[in-house]
Amino acid sequence: MVAQEWSGHHLESSVYFEPDEEGLDLFNAYLRSFRNEPVRLLVDLIEEEFRQVRIPLLRGSDRQAILSRSFAKYFRTSEYRFAISQSVEKKFRKEEKLLLIGLTNQYLLEPWLKIIEQTRTPLSGIISLPLLSEDYAPKLGSNHRAVIMVSQQVPSNLRQSVFVEGKLVLSRLVPIASFYQGDYSADVLRDIESTQRYLISQRIVERAEVIAIHIIANKRHFDKLTQRGEKGSSFDFKIHEINELLGREKIDVPDEQDFSSGLYCYMASKKINLNHYAKPSERRYFQHHRAGIALRAASIALIAIGLGMALTSAVKGWLYQQTIVETSLIEQKYKAKFNQLSENRIESTTSTTSMQHIVQTVDDIKGQYLRDPEDLMILISNDIGIFPDIRVRKIDWFVSNYSDSVGADEVAWGKTKKLSRKTDMNKPKPKKGYFEVAQIEGEFLNFDGNFRYALSAVDDLEKAMVESGKYYSVEITKRPLDIESDNLLSGSVGAGSEGRRLIAELGFRVVREVSESE
Repeated sequence: MVAQEWSGHHLESSVYFEPDEEGLDLFNAYLRSFRNEPVRLLVDLIEEEFRQVRIPLLRGSDRQAILSRSFAKYFRTSEYRFAISQSVEKKFRKEEKLLLIGLTNQYLLEPWLKIIEQTRTPLSGIISLPLLSEDYAPKLGSNHRAVIMVSQQVPSNLRQSVFVEGKLVLSRLVPIASFYQGDYSADVLRDIESTQRYLISQRIVERAEVIAIHIIANKRHFDKLTQRGEKGSSFDFKIHEINELLGREKIDVPDEQDFSSGLYCYMASKKINLNHYAKPSERRYFQHHRAGIALRAASIALIAIGLGMALTSAVKGWLYQQTIVETSLIEQKYKAKFNQLSENRIESTTSTTSMQHIVQTVDDIKGQYLRDPEDLMILISNDIGIFPDIRVRKIDWFVSNYSDSVGADEVAWGKTKKLSRKTDMNKPKPKKGYFEVAQIEGEFLNFDGNFRYALSAVDDLEKAMVESGKYYSVEITKRPLDIESDNLLSGSVGAGSEGRRLIAELGFRVVREVSESE
C-alpha cells in the first residue's frame, strides 16, 4: 500500500505500508492523523480480470438483470465488479458491447478497507488502474488500431494494457524479477510477445497486423529497451521516459521516479467523482462528508445573507432617522407660518358648506357652459369656403341645452323643456344635451339673376354640411327664391326693372352637439 498526498500538481509525500500487522497498524495511525479527509483507493492487482461481452441494447431493469447474470457467470465469488459500455453495434439487432471487470480475490482489500471503515475515513471510490489508463493512452500518440501500453508501478510486477480503437479490451499484470538485476529488456519483450499471441488466438488482432507498443520506462532501462525495440519486426516500439511524461504534464515530484505510480495517482486525484468498485456501504462516510460540505456552504450563505440584510436594515434605519429630522424641521416651519397667518386672519360669515357649493358651481360653469364660438366658426368657414360666391353678413351664436332652441332667449338652464315633435323626416329628432347653435345670414356676390344656380348652390352647401358629420343638424332657413308650394312667386318685369340690382339672399341654422370631454 502506497499513500500519496497531492496538492494540485504537486506530490506532497509518499508513505509505504507493508501488508503485515505492523503495516496495518501504521496505516490506521496514518488515517487518523488526517481528521476524516476523503481518500481514493487505486488498485493494481494480478487478481483483476477483464471480459468483453455483447448484450441486447436494453435499458432499465432488463439491462440490469442481464448484467447481474453476466457478473454471476464471470465473477461469482466477488462483490467488486464493474461494467462499462464501449459501443453499440447493429447487425440483426442492436447490441451493446460491454467490458466487464472484477476482482477475483476480494480478500486482498479487506484488511485495508476494514481500517478505512474503523477510522471513519470518507472513501470516495475504488478505482481500477487499467481502466483509468484508458484516458491517458491517446496522449501517447499512435496511428495503429491496436496499442499495448506497458508500465510498472512496483518492482515485482509489469502491467500490460491492450487498447483497440482507443478502448480497453484487457490488461495483464505479470511478475518480473529482473528490474534491478538481469536482462530486463528481454523479459519485457518476451511478455509482450506472449500478449501478442493471446490477442491473435482470441482474434482480437490479425496475425499480420502491426501492434504499437508504448513502454513507460525509467532512465535506467531506457537505452536498452530502445535498442531491443529496434530489432522487433512485428511491433512499432516507442519508449517514454517517465520523468519526461511527468514534466510534460507539469507534475511536480520531489525526486526522479523509477515507476509510473505517481502518474496514475495524479490522474486519479484530478477526477471529481470516479468509482469502479466501491459499494454504497463503503462510501457512506464520503456521502456524509459531502453533505457536511453542503451544509457548511449553506450556513455560510445564510450568514452572508443575514449580514447583508442587517447591513441593509442599518442603512435604512439611518436614512429613516435623517428623514425624521428633516420632517421635524419642515413641521416647525409650517407651524410658524400657520401661527403667522392665524394672527392676520379675516373673520368671515360665510359657512364652509356655502363656500363648497360656490366652488362646485364655478367648476361646473367652467367645465360645461363656458365656451366660445371659435371652434364652430372655423367649421362653418371651412364649409362655406367651398363656394366663393357666398358672403356671410351676420352670425348669431349661442349655447343651449336643447337642440331645437330657435334663439338665445329660449334657453332656460336648469329648467325642463317639453321637446317639440319631429315634423320633418329628414331632420334629427330634438333632444336634450349641450349644443352650440349658429344662425347665419348671407348673400351671393355679383348676382346676375341666375336663381337656378343660386338654388343649386344652396342645396349643395346643405348637402356638404350634412354629409360631413360634424353637425347634429343643418337647416336652410332662407333660400334666394322661395319656391315652396304654399308661397306666391311675384316680381316686376318691364322696362323699369332693368336698372335695379338683383339680390339673392340665403340663411341657414347649424346645431353642433358638444360632448362632456370638450
